[in-house]
Amino acid sequence: MVTHLSTVHPLVYIGVVSVLLSTAWALVDQMRRSKIGVALPVAFAGALVSTAGEGWHAYTHLQSSTHSAPIAAATALFGLVVVVTALWLAARHRRRPAADDVDERRAT
Repeated sequence: MVTHLSTVHPLVYIGVVSVLLSTAWALVDQMRRSKIGVALPVAFAGALVSTAGEGWHAYTHLQSSTHSAPIAAATALFGLVVVVTALWLAARHRRRPAADDVDERRAT
């Protein structure tokens, strides 16, 4: 099973850790600028859930258990969905104004 985890799963683990580190870095940067919104803390929490789910999934593989592995994988996927949704909603909220919303004084 260790061979399976070390050959098949590394890309998943690299991705999960990358999401965790990048959301942590962005959250710390946002805290330094004293502009703490909701999106990055929620995204970081989702990254923590995803990392915990993948760790749990790896543990169930090492135990050769098939009972909780799907729940662990679903937990990891749920965390990733939380990250993507939080960041997507934040980006949508900060969207640039439409052409109709441009200040008339600057348009001339």
